[in-house]
Amino acid sequence: MIFVFKTGKLKDLKKFCELCTKFLSMKNFKRILFSIVCVLVSVICFFSCQKSEKRIVMDGLVQGTYYHIVFYSQDTTGIKQDIKTIFASIDSSLSLWVENSTINRVNRNEDVFLDDIFIANFNSAMKFSSLTDGAFDITVGELVRKHGFVNKNREKLTDAQVDSLLQFVGYANLSINNGKLIKKLPQTTLDFNAIAQGYTSDTIASYFRSRNIHSFIVDVGGEVMCGDKKPDNSKWAVGIEQPAVAGNNNNGSKEGINETNPYSERKTQQIIYLENESVVTSGNYRKFYIEDGVKYSHTINPKTGRPVTHSLLSASVIAKDATTADALATAFMVMGLEDTQKFLESHKEYATYLIYCDKNGQMHTWQSSNFNKYTQK
Repeated sequence: MIFVFKTGKLKDLKKFCELCTKFLSMKNFKRILFSIVCVLVSVICFFSCQKSEKRIVMDGLVQGTYYHIVFYSQDTTGIKQDIKTIFASIDSSLSLWVENSTINRVNRNEDVFLDDIFIANFNSAMKFSSLTDGAFDITVGELVRKHGFVNKNREKLTDAQVDSLLQFVGYANLSINNGKLIKKLPQTTLDFNAIAQGYTSDTIASYFRSRNIHSFIVDVGGEVMCGDKKPDNSKWAVGIEQPAVAGNNNNGSKEGINETNPYSERKTQQIIYLENESVVTSGNYRKFYIEDGVKYSHTINPKTGRPVTHSLLSASVIAKDATTADALATAFMVMGLEDTQKFLESHKEYATYLIYCDKNGQMHTWQSSNFNKYTQK
């Protein structure tokens, strides 16, 4: 029904009102009018809020690596300082570079009550050690250092030396009782490096949600946690790095033991799109050394005490949280291609992308059956 009003004609308005009352009771008319007003107010408020949200970017160095954070919020009061406080709290508990951190005091066998951060990471580590049959193990750190992957003071370990250190490796030798860590062997040391950055990304994500900030991406050293879609309704795009080719560096050596190898170019292998999920990639192509024609990876097998020598170059895991993705990516690099594929047959909840080399040195990829959906925008 269409009505055309003639300007200034009151009788036309009266006629319109009379017709309205024939089709609608006054009670229903008021209800409809009220509903229309509510919808209009909601739409106006929604677009007003969208326009007022600010895009905030934070970049810096922490935990021996970088961090990159992007979030959208109207209220940014105190957020940057709060995030710095989160970093400091985690360092004071888990950092091996903070002299009196909780983990260093534990490693020195001091009588120390464990803080909540330490306990949370310890419990997660025990969970994933059990889940992966020991492929993930926080007691392998001393072997990593002795093999020369923390600094360039590398030792060529004999079989006897490896075996002497291996006796102190084993997550099953640890437990917590009355807020204190119990070791079966006092020489056992802990290192949360393979899980702490994922935990950090998760902690910042939880903080954002507590501040009613839901659109964000947190990247701490490659351990990425994404929140809701961006205000333009697009998912967060994350690149999976293409493994660098091992070879002679410009200085004539064959080493890649730095976090960022300046002699290898970074390229993107695959782009994925995430919403409220995490992705973490672990690889052995940036920390390694070549000796007598053999490439030794920084990934140490906790069961043998020696660097892995299989063909798997990198493992990227998508999970609901970064702690899980971080631990599994590390474990898969210990397991290798075939064992990881077998593991995923019974754990289909973890979308995984693997890059490996064949016997001829040619690079190939493998992905779990549920991975392809993350390549769609």
